[in-house]
Amino acid sequence: MKTNKIELNQFTTWEHGENFTFSACMKQLMECLGGNRELYTYGFFAGLSGDDFVMCYGGDNGQYNDCVSACEETDTFLRRTLGRIGLPFSFVPSKTWREDMENIKIRIRKFIDKGIPILVKGEEKDKSYSLLFAYDQDGEVFTTTCGASEAGTPSGLQETSYILGLNNLSFIFIDSLPHIEDLALVYRESILQLPDLMRGRAEPGVTFGADAYINWANDLLGGRYAGCTAESFRKWEDWSIYICNLATNARHGWDFIAKAYVYNPDLPNILHLIALLDRNEEVWDYLEDLGFGFNIKADAFGDKEKCALAANAILKLAKTNEDIIRLFEPL
Repeated sequence: MKTNKIELNQFTTWEHGENFTFSACMKQLMECLGGNRELYTYGFFAGLSGDDFVMCYGGDNGQYNDCVSACEETDTFLRRTLGRIGLPFSFVPSKTWREDMENIKIRIRKFIDKGIPILVKGEEKDKSYSLLFAYDQDGEVFTTTCGASEAGTPSGLQETSYILGLNNLSFIFIDSLPHIEDLALVYRESILQLPDLMRGRAEPGVTFGADAYINWANDLLGGRYAGCTAESFRKWEDWSIYICNLATNARHGWDFIAKAYVYNPDLPNILHLIALLDRNEEVWDYLEDLGFGFNIKADAFGDKEKCALAANAILKLAKTNEDIIRLFEPL
């Protein structure tokens, strides 16, 4: 079966900690539109969105809750994030396009024929982003990717075929580059949004910032994991995804902060912000050493003393988020 397909490079490097799919997809999309590769990097979008700095926690809500871009209500997130760089977009949630399925197929085909992939957002358990970059000649099967190469085949892509109409997906159509009048202001506002993202923000079933750490610690102490067995424990969904978010935030975002400071040398407290964010790595290392890191086993939750130690460490980051909020309150 003949397929119309945009040839994409590998655009996600998981082993480098590029774990937030919105940023990886936006980097590739900007490249397809002829954007400045030095500006529109993974790190630029991970800082712009707040993903590199803010914890999200969803408890036992049956979803993957790994970052702001995935957890925040999609239209709100896009308006806040893409609006800051003057990037027009058309957001089409699944409940809308299902009412006119033939029209959305035509629209998708037109974009791909022009060499422009479509940003796609999951709406159920997995709310990550991907790019829709191919369709078959019959126009019924559409192919998406989050841009990782297969082992040993750098030009290969991990492709997943979706038959339109069988999956709850939203589409974000973007066919132009951002219109940035003041890049310094973009960086400044992206840093100054952090207190708001860390302060009492919530979506249905998900909390952000300090509340995310508090709820995570409370679940650990309050019995969410009581009686976990090797068979019942969903390691990634229940625990490791939060460790992954913590580890990513511990190792990323510094380039974005540095550029924010270069463009805004008057931006106060930036060095204090760096010192506070360094605590992410301290807590991550501690949890790993305690046996509550990536390789946690279900029986770890049977040790009440260690659970208390892990919870106290997590609560330290809630305090850190509160310190960050106070850091910028005078502004």
